Amino acid sequence: MVWAGVMSDGKKSPLIFVPEGVKINKEVYLSMLNDQVLPWIKAEYGETFFTFQQDSALAHGSKLVQEWCKQNFPAFWNKFTWPPSSPDLNVMDFSM
Repeated sequence: MVWAGVMSDGKKSPLIFVPEGVKINKEVYLSMLNDQVLPWIKAEYGETFFTFQQDSALAHGSKLVQEWCKQNFPAFWNKFTWPPSSPDLNVMDFSM
């Protein structure tokens, strides 16, 4: 699996590769956020205000991950904020 972030200003995060056979559960995903995603965002954007949003993967919706995101991202769109069928704002929820 590969994780990537695409920002509204056109910047792209470094790709995060998850080894084959590793199941992305809430602990693995939280480790990625804490150890790789958040440090990159802080290095790239400093104290700039941003919104963090995810797709509907099971690990993204866990209470643990939702709470961590709420505490670490200034404007976090939780799983209840995201509109279920917005024609304009749907997250890319597919594999490439």
